[in-house]
Amino acid sequence: MFSNRHHIISSLTISNRYLLQRNFLLIVLILFLALSCAKIPDGIVEPLNADYSVIAVTAPSAVNYLPNDSSVVASVRIINTSSVSRVWCKVSSLDGLILIAGQVILYDDGNVSGNGDQAKGDGIYSGKFVMGKLKPKGKYQIEFFVENNIQQPPANVKKVGAQIFNFDNIQINLAPVIANLILASSVNRGDSFIFSIKVTDPNGLTDIMQVYFKLYRPDGSPVLNGTDDYFLMVDNGDLNFGDQTGGDGIYSFKNSFGLTAPTGSWKFEFGANDRGGLTSNILIQNVMVN
Repeated sequence: MFSNRHHIISSLTISNRYLLQRNFLLIVLILFLALSCAKIPDGIVEPLNADYSVIAVTAPSAVNYLPNDSSVVASVRIINTSSVSRVWCKVSSLDGLILIAGQVILYDDGNVSGNGDQAKGDGIYSGKFVMGKLKPKGKYQIEFFVENNIQQPPANVKKVGAQIFNFDNIQINLAPVIANLILASSVNRGDSFIFSIKVTDPNGLTDIMQVYFKLYRPDGSPVLNGTDDYFLMVDNGDLNFGDQTGGDGIYSFKNSFGLTAPTGSWKFEFGANDRGGLTSNILIQNVMVN
């Protein structure tokens, strides 16, 4: 009987020792895994950054058309270029209505004749675009962009600078001409009506900056459009403004007089401005509002 009791105690001791060893190994394993996981890089916790720096953007502030070479060179200087995948620029008129080039790729390849780049690998990215003689005089802008190889599109694209330049196409600038005004001589309050005017310009329709009308009440006081004393007409094919065809030189506007508007003779005064700062002839017509 003593022997059986000794056997039971021995068995319990071995079992307890086994449990202690197993628990110890389990704790060690948990600590090992926790420490190992802490060392694994996580793209969310420690995101990679595009660490390039733009030092300067370079482009002329004035461009004159030259028959033998009307190209313009634009450049961006960047340091830490390892995260840079592409550099480019967009060229348009300052008001955004004329697009010269949607995307001009800038290179750091030392190709002077092709891209205007002076030295390969110096961190200066350069590109060329052309300002032809048919482009109207006026202000244009170059917007510079850098794409990195770290983030996904479109988050990897960043605008890094801009340059405004004045373009002279070395042509005689002539004023626009407005004609063929179509406007009802009498309208009723509450009724919509459309009016239009034909605009031409010896320097081309792209030279037209704006076509407008001014409106005066029967007592002679001007109608204001916010802080402006004029309303812009459109030639973009927007039927909401009454324009049938975009880009045909016929500018339109859709209007109506409110039910509380004063009755009597309202004066409409029409004009146009070009990008060279010249103003067209002025056309005036009175409309009887009933």
